[in-house]
Amino acid sequence: MATATQSIREILASQASAALVLQRFEIDLCSSANQSLTQACSSLQLSVEQVLEKLAAADAEQNGAPPVDPASMALEKLVQYIVRRHHRLVRQELPRLAALAHKLATKHGEHAPELIAIDRLMDDLHGELIAHLEKEENVLFPYVVHLDQNLGLARPTAIGGFWRVSQPVRMMMNEHESALSILAELRSLTNEFTAPEWACATHVSFHTGLRAFERDLKQHIHLEDDVLFPRAVEMEDSIGSELQSGGLAKLDKASEPLCESPEL
Repeated sequence: MATATQSIREILASQASAALVLQRFEIDLCSSANQSLTQACSSLQLSVEQVLEKLAAADAEQNGAPPVDPASMALEKLVQYIVRRHHRLVRQELPRLAALAHKLATKHGEHAPELIAIDRLMDDLHGELIAHLEKEENVLFPYVVHLDQNLGLARPTAIGGFWRVSQPVRMMMNEHESALSILAELRSLTNEFTAPEWACATHVSFHTGLRAFERDLKQHIHLEDDVLFPRAVEMEDSIGSELQSGGLAKLDKASEPLCESPEL
């Protein structure tokens, strides 16, 4: 947890969510890097207690344990949890980290060419994951929620153009592997997400944020690959005979959204 005597650089290195909080208070990350939080707040006439309170709240939101074990949730609740916590974080953090990578490559790429490769990989990761979330939220997750809410009434071809949930599940798992492969390359290029000695505070913030992003994405993928997807396949298998019957047409009455989109 951040303290008033820590330097801005130290806070950025230890808390991934700190950069956004400090920027909201208009604390310049680079020019204030070697100042203590107390000094940075004093120069801007800010309440250090208020800044610490916001830093603690942001850390708790990002790293706090969920009130209920997600693995014990009903499928519909688990889908909502994944979208609200993990999909929301991808949409919030990935564009920010990609922008930081581009800024660093532009500023330091000449003497640190690995930053150019990192910038390219971040663009690749951003494009792949945002498209991936759209597929899950608009196709796969609504189908899974229908399985949970309407046993035996789901209509695969009407919702997603597939006959068995295992088909999109396999595709999503392959895309998870691709994202993890890109992150493995980034981990290697960034020396295990460790900023070099000459790094500015923005550079430090990028490495800290990327390390936290990898940790959250691995939790996210675990919940989908090891909990949500197997349970959805098992549920569909248990009612497989009904999915192939004329009862598939009974779902025409369903018209409301099945899983909430995250707040952007």
